[in-house]
Amino acid sequence: MDSIIPAPTPMPYTAAGSAGYLRHTEFDSSPTHRNRLASIVAMVARCGSDPRAIRVLEVGCGVGNICIPLASLGYDITATDIHGPSVEKARARNPFANLKFVNEPLEKMNIREFDAVILTEVLEHVTTYRDMMKFLTDNMKPGARLILTFPNGGSLAEWMVRPSYFIKRYAWGRAIVKMVKRVLGGRDLTTANEQTPHVNFFTLPALEGLFREFGFGVILFQRYFLNWLITETFFSERGADESKAIADFERSQQADPSRCALWAFLLEKRGSHGTG
Repeated sequence: MDSIIPAPTPMPYTAAGSAGYLRHTEFDSSPTHRNRLASIVAMVARCGSDPRAIRVLEVGCGVGNICIPLASLGYDITATDIHGPSVEKARARNPFANLKFVNEPLEKMNIREFDAVILTEVLEHVTTYRDMMKFLTDNMKPGARLILTFPNGGSLAEWMVRPSYFIKRYAWGRAIVKMVKRVLGGRDLTTANEQTPHVNFFTLPALEGLFREFGFGVILFQRYFLNWLITETFFSERGADESKAIADFERSQQADPSRCALWAFLLEKRGSHGTG
């Protein structure tokens, strides 16, 4: 059976301060998060030529570092998260009337209203991710686009942080992780929720099977970074040598996708659940 995941499309490296939307996100300080955001921005742009005519839903929006810069580009965005404190922090940061925040689970959203749905670094946190995918394929309107990003579940960075995912199940473990981050100078730019362990560790074959089963075709596939994610995971991105991040990113654009640390997909709903 032929693969439904095409060869990866090369990405240009996005440098700090190189785009206007980066003024509206804390991700500008982080090579990893900044380039993930750049990939998402490019994928949303593939959903239509006029941002004002495109309705976007971001699921698992955290503190707003994806949806706020997207709103600065003119998209009509609804952003939702089940973690109330993250939503409140995002609302306080938001200056745009075309972006609204909702403290609701995906299953309570009328997703048929949207032209694009974004779940970035979400499904690896969700034990019921298959139910979530079924809800998406059953309720998205035909032709709607789905943007998903994932860490490589088999990467060295993921293996190195697995012990922290285990201990973060407990209050004492979360306190230890928080203390270590403080010592190393790192902080979480995505959420105010301290208990966010990865419970799924996806591979490319597993993701291909998931997309095929739930009737999504892959329009665009991108990958980025090899080992840089380890640096940002265990040490602060602030003051990091950007030249090392650039070199790692450029190597990733020539590497086998299975070796890369991060993946992004632009999907299109093409059939009913189970039709492939």
